[in-house]
Amino acid sequence: MSNWYHITTGQFGYPQPESNSNYIHKTYDTSKACLTCNVGLQQKDEFRFRSEPKAKHSQFIGLNWVFDQIFVRQIVKDIFQQEKITGLDFSQPVINKTGLPVEGIYQLRVDNLISSGLLIENLKTETCEFPKNKSTLKFLKANNSKLVEGPFCEQTKYNFPQGDNHLKIKTAAFEGKPDFVRLDYYFGSGGDANRPILVSERIKQLIEREKWRGAFLQQIEAV
Repeated sequence: MSNWYHITTGQFGYPQPESNSNYIHKTYDTSKACLTCNVGLQQKDEFRFRSEPKAKHSQFIGLNWVFDQIFVRQIVKDIFQQEKITGLDFSQPVINKTGLPVEGIYQLRVDNLISSGLLIENLKTETCEFPKNKSTLKFLKANNSKLVEGPFCEQTKYNFPQGDNHLKIKTAAFEGKPDFVRLDYYFGSGGDANRPILVSERIKQLIEREKWRGAFLQQIEAV
C-alpha cells in the first residue's frame, strides 16, 4: 500500500454570514445534527465568502471555523482533471452579498467515506454532555458558551493526535479507494466537528511537483 496523508490548509476569512454562526444554517442541513457539538451537519448549499480570498500565492485555501473543507484555485482544478484524480467533484462558493460564484475558486467535494479501520487507542475523546469539570463549567458560563445550554447528544468526538503521534488506520481500509477520501469519524473539540480528508501518495507528489502552496500533509500510520 502507498502512503496516505491527512490534508489540511491555512484559514483565510470566515464563512458568511458569520454573525451568530448563521453560516451554519445557510450552508448545512441541520435537521439530523446536534447544534451543540455540530456532529451530523450535512452540506446543503455552497459556502459563502465575504470576498475573493486575499491569499494570492496559496493554491489551497481554507476558511476559519471549517476545518474539513478545502478550496483550490483554478490551476489545481485544471491539473486534477487533466491527471484524472479520483474521489472528488468541484463546486464554486459564492459571494455572500451578490450570490455570484467566487471567480477561480472551487470547493473540493469529497464524499467517499472510510467508515472502519481507525485505531483509537492513542486518541483522546470527548462526549457531548453537560460539563462535569467545575472550572470548565465556570469558564464556559462566563463566556456565554452554547456548550452549557444543550441539548446534548452524548456522541463522541476524537481529538487529533499531538506531537509526533499520527492517525493510525488499518491498511485494509484503503483498499480500492480513490485518491481523495473522507474519514467517517468526527474529530474536534467543543463546537468543532469535522471529518478529515485523506489523500493518496499521488496527490502529495502532484503538490510537490507543481510547488503548490497552502496544503499541509500529515502522514497516516498504516497498521
